[in-house]
Amino acid sequence: MTSARLLAVFGLVLLTCGGAAAPTSVPSASSVSARPSASPAGARQLTSGDAEAAVGSLVRDALAAFKKRDGPALAALAHPSKGVRFSPDAYLQATNITLTAAQLSTAFTDPTKRTWGITDGKGDPIVMTFADYSGLYIYARDFMTSSQTAYNQTIGYGNSIDNTADVYPDAILFEAYDPGPDPRLKDLQWQCVRLLFERSSARWYLIGVVHGEWTI
Repeated sequence: MTSARLLAVFGLVLLTCGGAAAPTSVPSASSVSARPSASPAGARQLTSGDAEAAVGSLVRDALAAFKKRDGPALAALAHPSKGVRFSPDAYLQATNITLTAAQLSTAFTDPTKRTWGITDGKGDPIVMTFADYSGLYIYARDFMTSSQTAYNQTIGYGNSIDNTADVYPDAILFEAYDPGPDPRLKDLQWQCVRLLFERSSARWYLIGVVHGEWTI
């Protein structure tokens, strides 16, 4: 095998493997730094410390709202004109569901079933209520108590491309990461929730909620 083919094969192996990026220190003791997101721009260029200072309280409010299944509290955080976009994986698409503040206020009791995307590997449609989707693709772990968090950087990664910086260059990214119950299987069992906040006038609002986990 030629050296060129060896390099190509090695690159393919790296692409299909997922896990948590090796963390480094960041200004906030409550956050861990990891692999920077691609194409940083706008608010994504803020340091971890500055980003946390800007939206840290909103992050806590959002996680609490998802944990308590509190629709009105979640609605109060929603972007007033753009609503909140939900994606079951790191690659945002035009088909992602976006809910307005009014819809979010009753989302956890709304019986409406929506198609949120497709399952990893099988490609089956993810058709469920918001409450069920939230339990599986948003607050799937107790992210409020996660010891691994980051602002404007990502921790978990797989072979799903993270295009959030391209879609929302003026948004701050927050990630809460959970490695799973078995340290030996953390590269396969990890999950994360990513929250995106964009500024409108003098306030920051929740504009995106993205699920992350190991992908095939």
